[in-house]
Amino acid sequence: MTGQILTLTNLFPSACRPHHGRFVQERMRRVAEASGLEWQVVCPIPRVPRLFRRSADRVFAAMPEREEVDGVQVHNVRYLHLPGVSFSRQAARIARACRPVVEGLTAGRSSVLDAHYVYPDGVAAMRIADQLGMPGVVTARGSDVNVIAKHPAIGVQVRSGMSKAAALFAVSGALCRQFDQVLGETGRTQLARNGVDLEVFRPPSDAAGKLAARRRFGLPEDRKLVLGVGRLVDAKGFQHAAAALRDLGGDSVLVIVGEGPQKARIAALLPASRVVFLGGLAKSEVAEAYRACDMLVLPSYQEGWPNVVTEALASGLGVVASEVGGIPEICTNPQVSRLVPPRDEAALAAAMGEFFVTPPDPVQAQAQANRYSWDETVAMLSKLFQELVA
Repeated sequence: MTGQILTLTNLFPSACRPHHGRFVQERMRRVAEASGLEWQVVCPIPRVPRLFRRSADRVFAAMPEREEVDGVQVHNVRYLHLPGVSFSRQAARIARACRPVVEGLTAGRSSVLDAHYVYPDGVAAMRIADQLGMPGVVTARGSDVNVIAKHPAIGVQVRSGMSKAAALFAVSGALCRQFDQVLGETGRTQLARNGVDLEVFRPPSDAAGKLAARRRFGLPEDRKLVLGVGRLVDAKGFQHAAAALRDLGGDSVLVIVGEGPQKARIAALLPASRVVFLGGLAKSEVAEAYRACDMLVLPSYQEGWPNVVTEALASGLGVVASEVGGIPEICTNPQVSRLVPPRDEAALAAAMGEFFVTPPDPVQAQAQANRYSWDETVAMLSKLFQELVA
C-alpha cells in the first residue's frame, strides 16, 4: 500500500464553503500528484454552543462528517469551541478531537501529517504527530505568524509545538523571517511560496475578449475598472481603496470579488454607480473578472504571499498594493506594480491615478508573473514528503 499525505487544516473548500482555502487545495493537489502519494484531508471545524454562536458559525452545522471535494476525501472533525473564551485552548481541543481520526486513517500506513496555519492547526497537528510517532510539517500562511503567534500564551504553544516538526515552511521570505523570530531561531523556516496557475490566469486575447468578460458580469463597458479580490474585512483595506477612488473623482468603478462584514462600509464610500460587488466566485470566474478589469488594488495591513497579486499580473493587470509582507517580493517591477504604505489613501489614489493615465503593459505584467509558477515549490515539497514517508 502506497504512503500518504494527511493534510490537517481548517483552510480547505467544502460544499458549504466552496471558495474557502483554495490556495491550500491548489498546492497540495499538485504536490500529491507529483509525489505519487495518496492524499486525504482532516478539517477541524468548531462546534459552537448556541449561546456563543455567531451568524458566521451557522455554516459549520451544515458540514457533513465526510465529503469528497474534487476527488479528495475530506474528514470534517468537530471540536468544542467558545469564541472569545477558549482561543488559547483551541489547539488542544482540536488535537483531542482529531487524533482518533488521524490514528484510524494512518494505521498500518506510512504517512506524513501536513498542517497549514500555525495556530491552532499547526500546533494541534504537531501534538498529534508526536503522540503517534509520525513526521509532521507546518506551513505558515500570514496572520497566524504576523498576528496570532505574537500573543504570549499562543507564542509559548507555537514554540513548543514547532520543536516537534520535521520541517517548517512559510510562503514568503518576510514570513520566514517573522516565523523564525517567533521561534527564537535563525534559518529554521524554509521558503515554499505559492505559485500561480498560468494556464487559468492569462490576459484577454484582444479587446473583444475584455469586452466579453465585462458583459458576462454586467460591468460598465467604457469605464476604468479597479478590481479588489479578498475577504471584506478591515485588514484587507478595501475601504481605503473606495475612499481613494472617491477622492480621485471621475467615473472609475471599484469591482469587488468576495464577501465579508465590511461590505456596507465600502459601499457607503462611493456612489452606487461606482462600486460593484460580485460576491464569491469560482476560480474560473475570478480569472474572468481579472480579464474584465484594468488594475488590481490590494491595500492590506498585513499579508503572507497574496495569490491575488500573482494572479492579477498573470492576467496582464497592473497592481497597486500595500508594501507589507511578501508583496514587495512579488512587485519588483515599478512599470507594472506600485507599492504604497498601508492606510495611506493619498498615496493609493496617486498610484491608481498614474496607472489610469499610463496603463501598464500586459506583456510585462505577465512576464513578471511567469517567474512564479508552481514548479519549484512542488518539486521541493514532493521530494520532502517522499523522503518523510519512506
